[in-house]
Amino acid sequence: MGGSNSKAKAEKDKKCKDDAKDFGSRIKQAVDDEIAKRMMVQRETQLALTIARTRDNLFIFGSAWTVFATSVVTAKALGKKVPPVAGIPLVVGGLVLGNFYDLAYGNKLLRVGKEAEYILEHERGRFVPFKQAPFAKFYTEDEKAALWGDSTAVGDLFPNSFYAPRKELPAPQQAKKD
Repeated sequence: MGGSNSKAKAEKDKKCKDDAKDFGSRIKQAVDDEIAKRMMVQRETQLALTIARTRDNLFIFGSAWTVFATSVVTAKALGKKVPPVAGIPLVVGGLVLGNFYDLAYGNKLLRVGKEAEYILEHERGRFVPFKQAPFAKFYTEDEKAALWGDSTAVGDLFPNSFYAPRKELPAPQQAKKD
């Protein structure tokens, strides 16, 4: 009973249990890493598609804006009368195309990512869902109190409240069992 074999067996059993726990945690870590890799690939694919779509828009609308701008400048240079309203699409189009260019070739994604990081760390209260959401329980009371109490339901705001005032509806009745 108290021989050296029983101590060795107890140590071996303990080592086997530790090895099993270690093996289980290694498997869990491998699965978590694989899921994270797949999430990363999905994210990168979506970002690449967004950038490609933006470049396509830049090429299409940039070409149209260039033709328009060239026509306006040429007409003005030739002394033709150009309506002052033509300046609006020149300015607005330039701003929109600049925004497209920033996303397609600039560092807009990095700036937006940094802002998202800040929001996730310091403004988590913005993400609190309505109380019936299945994941609402994962938000702390402080996060819920940060912005939720100060907001107003859309139906209570003007003009909705003016032409479609809220009416209390009867509570849904439960189905009767046969």
